[in-house]
Formats: sequence, C-alpha cells, structure tokens
Amino acid sequence: MKIKIFQKGFNYSQDGPGNRLVYHLQGCNMRCRWCSNPEGLSINGTLIANEEWLLDSICPHGAIQNKKLDRSKCEGCKTRECINVNKNKGIRLSCEQYEIDEIIDEAVRCKPMFFDGGGVTLTGGEATLQFDEIAVLLGKLKSNDINTAIETNATHPNLDELFPLIDTLIMDFKHYDNEIHKRVTGISNFIVKENFSKAFLYHKSVLVRIPVVKGVNDSEKDIRGFVEFFKEHNTANASFEFLPYHEYGKAKWFQCGMEYTMTGSYVEHSILSLYKKIFEENNLSVIYT
Repeated sequence: MKIKIFQKGFNYSQDGPGNRLVYHLQGCNMRCRWCSNPEGLSINGTLIANEEWLLDSICPHGAIQNKKLDRSKCEGCKTRECINVNKNKGIRLSCEQYEIDEIIDEAVRCKPMFFDGGGVTLTGGEATLQFDEIAVLLGKLKSNDINTAIETNATHPNLDELFPLIDTLIMDFKHYDNEIHKRVTGISNFIVKENFSKAFLYHKSVLVRIPVVKGVNDSEKDIRGFVEFFKEHNTANASFEFLPYHEYGKAKWFQCGMEYTMTGSYVEHSILSLYKKIFEENNLSVIYT
C-alpha cells in the first residue's frame, strides 16, 4: 500500500507538540484561494515548472517553447519524458509515492529526534483523501509507540474512526456560515461541523485553527459567529489558534500554472487581538504556536 507525499521534513511545535516529522499528503478536496501549498491540491500531482531552468529539449511533444510550458499539451500525456527520461531541475512532479512500511522505517529511525513530546504529523493537502492508507499508517505508528497528529479540514465523513489512532487532532475551520464556506472553499461545512461535534465529545486533544483572511472572516460578526458555534459544545478538550493570511505560497501558484487571485487580504493585528479577546471572554482557550 502506497501513499502520495509532496513534502516531508521536521518542524518544531507548529504541527503538533514537540519536534515532529511532518508528511504533506497529496490531494485536497477544497480550493481555498489563499492555499500556501497549491502543488498539493491535485490528487494525481502537479507539474511544477521553474522557467529559469526549463529546456525545450526535455519534452519531445513540443510542450516547452522558449522556457514556457504549454500545460494543455501535457493533458493526457502518458509517457512524461520530461520527468521520467529527460530529467531536469526545471520541471518535476509535485509528489512521490512511498510504501507505508518505508514511512514506518523512517519514523522509527527518527525516534531520537522526537523530543518534547514529538512524533509524526500527517497534513496536506488533505490527508484524509488517502483515508484507507493513513488508517493503516497511523495504526502502525501507534504500534511502534510513536506519537501521532493529523491536520485536517474535517470533511471526511468517517474521520471519527481515526480518533483512537490520533494523539493530537488539528482541525481547520474556514467559516461557520455554510454559504460563505462553500464560496471560499468550494464545499459545504455540514460534515465539518458534524466532525467538530464528534471531536469535542470523543477526542482528548483538539486544536482548532482558523485561517483569518480579510473579506472572508475578519469582522466582529464573523468572530462571534465562530464563538456561537463553539459555545454549543463542551470545548474543555480544545484550544484555538488564529492563522493570519500570508503569501508564502504565492510563487508556487505560478510554478504550478495556476492563477493567484488573492489581493489585499492581509488582516490587521487588531483583528487578531479582537479574536483573542472575544474567544477568551467566552472561556475558549487561545494558544500560539
């Protein structure tokens, strides 16, 4: 059984507790315009092109001309000589496939690095798009006494089946309003809300992350809308973190042949302060990682 991964490496405290080996899994069912990992959106991977190093000669089908990639000619290409034969650092496929046992072997070898409560985190993309695979992976990590975390958009209807295998459950929540959620992500938040309800009931450690984006969820009305939803539940097992919009992934959108449409989306520090104030006034625990 194989898993598609587009990035891996260590990170401290930002993807769960302690020092963690983080795997970014390929594929996502949302289409957030501010995504910082656009190369992880397509389940089959995306061609990432660096025009500075592109050579016309690496594509025998004429898809590369004068350092420009015509992606329409790549559609349906089965041979992909550009990445399989004429390998060049000007172009690559975003992901690689790994056997689950390869990942387990790597994680076991890395155990000495899992200090301060560290372990392995699965993120994305959206890790649950490879649900059966990560269920096996998480089970094997636990059997090797490795701390586990997953960062998810909480859209998988069977997410709660993984709860016993996850030590830290990190759940993103883009918007409490279903229509706005559909507009900014492309899908409903109905299952998302159901999974939050289950997590607050049945999981011991939940971290809720809200990406704060100007014009999406940066008003006081938005803040109180989130709070109203969370106050319907017992959130004693949960903490909350606010992630201000950034453009760290902007260049990658162009490298993936995608248009980056976000403009003027940074939020004022005062908005983050207001989030903190209103959440804490409602006994919702705010953290920073």
